[in-house]
Amino acid sequence: MVAYATRVPAGFAGTVSRTDSLTIEQGIIDSGTPPTAYGAFTKVVAGKIQPLASGDAGTVSNGLAVRPYPAQSTTNGLGAATPPTSGIIDVLRRGYMSVVLKLGTAAKGGQVYAVTTAGGTVVVGDIVTAASPAGGGTGVAITGAFFTGPADANGIVEVAYNI
Repeated sequence: MVAYATRVPAGFAGTVSRTDSLTIEQGIIDSGTPPTAYGAFTKVVAGKIQPLASGDAGTVSNGLAVRPYPAQSTTNGLGAATPPTSGIIDVLRRGYMSVVLKLGTAAKGGQVYAVTTAGGTVVVGDIVTAASPAGGGTGVAITGAFFTGPADANGIVEVAYNI
């Protein structure tokens, strides 16, 4: 059994971390361009949910892809990070979520950036702490998204969105 002396893990990517103040809406996945990870920013194109793409502005995001409950099912194993490629997906429009921090050191109140130009160790959609992360690529500031503190040992960090 693991003993946590200072901090428990922050959760799994795409998990809603606070249930007292949130808004989640369902959306239809664009099967031609489906979201590729829970906890990644999404956008709406022609009424369907897609992941952020290369060249997108930070203002196009409509939320974050939510991991379904229960977190483990026959299609999504515990901690698996692949949403379905068609059907319905939940999108966090307002609230707090655990996400994967790909690069940088998050701090309470720090701006959240999403990579829109891949490069080095980052791909489009990764969450970083700067517009020009040290590992390469470029990111855009996501309107209304802020870190609530540092990442845990697994690189999971909580993001406040539209709070």
